[in-house]
Amino acid sequence: MFLSATVVLSLLVQVVPTPSEIGASVAPLVERVKGSVVTIQSTKFIPRVAYEDPMMQFFRERFGLGPGPTRRETQRGLGSGFVVSRSGVVLTNNHVVAGADEVWVQLADERRFEARVVGSDPSTDVAVVKIGHPPSDLRPVQIGNSEQVRVGDYVLAIGNPLGLGQTVTMGIVSAKNRMLGGRITRYEDFIQTDAAINQGNSGGPLFNFKGEVIGINSAILNPAVAMNVGFAIPINLARQIADQIQRSGNVARGYLGVGAEDMTPEKARRLGVSFEPGALVNVVHRGSPAAAAGLRPNDVITEVAGRRIESSAGLQRVVQSRAPKEAVDVAYSRSGRRAVAKVVLAENPALTGVHVLGMQVIPLSPSEAAEIGVPGLKVASVDRRSPASGYLQAGDIITHVVFGQQARVATSALLGQLEQRLGRGNGGQLVVVRDGEQLILRLR
Repeated sequence: MFLSATVVLSLLVQVVPTPSEIGASVAPLVERVKGSVVTIQSTKFIPRVAYEDPMMQFFRERFGLGPGPTRRETQRGLGSGFVVSRSGVVLTNNHVVAGADEVWVQLADERRFEARVVGSDPSTDVAVVKIGHPPSDLRPVQIGNSEQVRVGDYVLAIGNPLGLGQTVTMGIVSAKNRMLGGRITRYEDFIQTDAAINQGNSGGPLFNFKGEVIGINSAILNPAVAMNVGFAIPINLARQIADQIQRSGNVARGYLGVGAEDMTPEKARRLGVSFEPGALVNVVHRGSPAAAAGLRPNDVITEVAGRRIESSAGLQRVVQSRAPKEAVDVAYSRSGRRAVAKVVLAENPALTGVHVLGMQVIPLSPSEAAEIGVPGLKVASVDRRSPASGYLQAGDIITHVVFGQQARVATSALLGQLEQRLGRGNGGQLVVVRDGEQLILRLR
């Protein structure tokens, strides 16, 4: 039986009401959800090398009199977040709380509570914050399903843009599966929206018209050249990351072990096969799960774990959304013939990072290295009891390790050597990029 257009339209608007359906105003929706949105205030205490008389510096270094004078600089930040449980768990962006020494959460009614960072994931820009003594009247958000979001859906953004708390903006979903060239995160699958998002909205929720959170507002393009182009982390991804952080304190991602590029009609003609969208394998890493499963260069991966793959970026998203040691079916085309391999994923070594000097470091992505002009290491976390505590903080980029007068491009192996030198009572220096400023830190 066929339904009339009027009946079909009526069914649709009952699922997601439009402004006209709710009396030409979104005020009832805002009133229902705004109590779950919080302002996050962070404070960092940054040690800086203070000016020292050159003669005193000479004698101090010549006779090993210890580190030179330092001054402490206070840096404050504002962002947004939202309550996800009555126990005081709040989701926000990693860049809102990265390296923070103090974190405060301010509710919609302006009550303030001290909080701590449970854990964060720089690769997705997701962080979990816990209110120390949560009040009994916290209002958790309803979590939606970002897989069901459609381009054109109405959305609301609520947050603390430019310090203007509890600001509401409205728009639509402009696009899905956006990538920003690695400038914000390593793992990119953004929802794009034209709802106005500004500095301070970071970490705040993007609601659908059911009052469900479908994303975490995370990034904007340069406002001097773009208007109403904002990006949110899909809530399905953010929730998966947050669950891992709360469960184990860290995040593990699946690893297939291939390098791939987008399949195009031109590449299909070169290979002499019919064109089908997918990820064209150009390298299979030795000892990887892909190698064990028999995948080869020039295979075209079209499906992983039942999800369609139409690009190399899509392959990365799907594989890294699965857990290490999980067995998945990988469908691919080889010389025009379809095949399916059972692959047991490993843990992604590039995103797991290395623990050294009491901190976790991960290699810079190619785009990040190109931006600063040198490959280096990004600090993911710092143990407060470690030798690096008080010197380095999450988000710092270590570009060089200096021994004596020789500066060498930073690697985890060189940091291991520095750790050994510190254990023997010697010192060393690190060249660090922090907030766009280059610093020289002397560790002893």
